[in-house]
Amino acid sequence: MEQKPLFTVIFKDGKNYIGKNSLYDTGWLGIPPNKPIKRIFYRLPSNDYICLDGYEKYFRMSEACKDLNGKNRGKVRIQYDYIMGLKKDKVTCYRITLKGDLINIAYCKDNRYKIGDITTRIFDVNDKFIKGLNKDNWRG
Repeated sequence: MEQKPLFTVIFKDGKNYIGKNSLYDTGWLGIPPNKPIKRIFYRLPSNDYICLDGYEKYFRMSEACKDLNGKNRGKVRIQYDYIMGLKKDKVTCYRITLKGDLINIAYCKDNRYKIGDITTRIFDVNDKFIKGLNKDNWRG
């Protein structure tokens, strides 16, 4: 069974852009960087969607860990996926939990999140975390 695309972008001109279905090759950088975005539908592990609408700019990234020991040594596993929206001087950050397995429990201090959980934080645009993001990944 073919997996659904990771996201769909609806531009203000009514056209859309459909991302790929892999977290390792999402198609995010294929979104024209200066084309105004109306909304983004982002797929969750449950195959439901979160909709980001009305932001000036959008950002997406993944957080991964690399197995240093054992049978999966060297394997990179994406733990969290982030989708963010910038409005005025605030960035709303949605962190989506993708892995809730033993690697998460063994290497992460905070293992209370299950696959599909979303945590939301709002950052000031000048926050150290936001300033450290790759500026080339912002779209909209």
